[in-house]
Amino acid sequence: PDADVSVQAAAGFGAVTLFVARAQAADPHFALNPGNAGAVFDICRRLDGIALALEFAAARVRLLGVQGLRARLDERFNILTGGARTALQRHQTLRAAFDWSHGLLSEAERTVFRRLAVFVGSFSLEAAQQIARDATMDVWEVLDHLAALVDKSLVAVERSDPPRYRLLETGRAYALEQLAHGGETNALARRHAQTYAALFESSYAKRWQARPAEHLACYRPELDNLRAALDWASRNDPDLEI
Repeated sequence: PDADVSVQAAAGFGAVTLFVARAQAADPHFALNPGNAGAVFDICRRLDGIALALEFAAARVRLLGVQGLRARLDERFNILTGGARTALQRHQTLRAAFDWSHGLLSEAERTVFRRLAVFVGSFSLEAAQQIARDATMDVWEVLDHLAALVDKSLVAVERSDPPRYRLLETGRAYALEQLAHGGETNALARRHAQTYAALFESSYAKRWQARPAEHLACYRPELDNLRAALDWASRNDPDLEI
């Protein structure tokens, strides 16, 4: 739910219903109310409505409180543990669940998945192809692997025209870890910055080819990635032309 949804209306959202039920199982005194509803909604959104993640999160409410849990979601792979002892091992921690899903991917799919983590928010197909390609994988192979990741629910499709793509927040956190383990973080961040530098340089050259409102609408979805590229360049390579 959005932040302004009422407590009564929140009952219609499956993620909230699941979270509250599991939180009450851990702490019978827990109740959704106007004071904690905003934090609960934020937790549900940031965990992308993933049932397993919500169950683990709700189990921590008694220990951390709702506000404390929300404040620690950046450490979700350490916080969200504690599945039932009778559950499959991959269901006992959020990290184990992602390890299991990640292990089912082909090597090329894993490569594309972790490289997509450099994007902030949504991204276009063309940007994904430029970021994920390398000497052994051309842009059309990236397209095939992106389609496979969509089919496996590791990449979400935004139904715009043309479509845009994004990693769910929890998936992106995991993919960023994989990118760091592979020693690719800095190189991919640089490629990301260069890609968006080229994109907005091109947008400036095309500024007279459409009405100002149409031109801005075309490039507005790219602003989160532009800001991320500028932030990386200012901290790591101030001489990079961007």
